[in-house]
Amino acid sequence: MPRTLILMRHAKQSALAASDHERPLTDEGRDAAHRVGEALRRDGLVPDHTLSSTALRCQETWECVSAAFDAARAATFEPSLYNASADGLLDAVAGVGEDVDTLLVLAHNPGISVLALDLAGSDRAALDALRAGFTPASTARFEVDGPWSAVSARTARFVRFDPV
Repeated sequence: MPRTLILMRHAKQSALAASDHERPLTDEGRDAAHRVGEALRRDGLVPDHTLSSTALRCQETWECVSAAFDAARAATFEPSLYNASADGLLDAVAGVGEDVDTLLVLAHNPGISVLALDLAGSDRAALDALRAGFTPASTARFEVDGPWSAVSARTARFVRFDPV
């Protein structure tokens, strides 16, 4: 049975903060993140584990998304995911345990959108959808065959893009 990989860009953040890393979500961002959580729950895609950037906006996005789930879910906040490249995000995915069937990666652009484009490979419909814009709180879903350590365009199949 294939695994599910969900790539998510953090929800809309405030422009005001002491540093980029400390920018909180706006009310609009919180609402969008709650809607994403509800959609994942409704679709039966509650993640077994989440890998997230340590940026405050990612932590708050996860807090809003996970509020829709019936039970607490594991999340790892990785400093290396703050403004990580697509390759950096893929390296983090490769380290996920094989007991995880549904993984959410919560990070920043351009890394998260570039990774989605990379995994879409030559799927024209997927590429067109993803190129339309990976706006805050958007998600891209992929089915993955094999271990997390082997995720690539060859092992991932684009399922759906949900822009917000």
